[in-house]
Amino acid sequence: MPADHRGTAPSLHILLAEDETVTRLAARALLERAGHRVVAVEDGPTAVAAAAGNAFDLILMDLGLPGLPGDDAVRAIRRQPNGAAPRILMLTASATAQGRSRCDECGADGILTKPLRLDVLSTALDGRSPAASPATEPAFDEDAITTMREMLPAARAAELIGKAATVLRRHGLVLDEALAAGDMATAGAMAHKIAGVSGQYGCLALRRAARALEGELERPGADPARRASELAGILAPALEFLERRAAAGGS
Repeated sequence: MPADHRGTAPSLHILLAEDETVTRLAARALLERAGHRVVAVEDGPTAVAAAAGNAFDLILMDLGLPGLPGDDAVRAIRRQPNGAAPRILMLTASATAQGRSRCDECGADGILTKPLRLDVLSTALDGRSPAASPATEPAFDEDAITTMREMLPAARAAELIGKAATVLRRHGLVLDEALAAGDMATAGAMAHKIAGVSGQYGCLALRRAARALEGELERPGADPARRASELAGILAPALEFLERRAAAGGS
């Protein structure tokens, strides 16, 4: 049986808005195992509608939602009659100045960098600053896979890990096609998605490479060839890491 992570913190009614399926499922499982009640949605308009019809204690809002970007969804929620009530924290995999600025300026109460972690969430809710990331990170975070196994039955954890590999492979192909076509907007969106999924599933080197590529693509006159090549070289071992653990039942 998965370990029970319920602690002494009060149970919250949480709206989780996240469009990437494998990230949303993992984050929802993490929150529910901690004893919170979670409503999960996958686009901006649905998030705004859910906030209008429910009394949430906390809204976790992804920045890059389809239909209505997360920052615009926050503005729409704040304009609702009860819009001042819920605590809203932005979720983003972005390390770019533009992404951080959008989160800062939309009326949210704070920013959480993906992947979602309970200790970081608790720190943010207490009004404290999160601990700084270590100066050097390993290529892979085995604890992310262990946590998945603790949260979920082994078969379900393995399924999600396998799906994460499939999603990352698909995003990598779309990224390559966008770069070849000179479509920098799509390439940036794919780099952002890769950063979000890879972080949630412990592929830290891939997350670093994706964030670096996203930052390069935001620069005027971007020349992403070197960063794209670095990401491509790291993607293959990341997929192998995930696929091995999925085949082993998440262990």
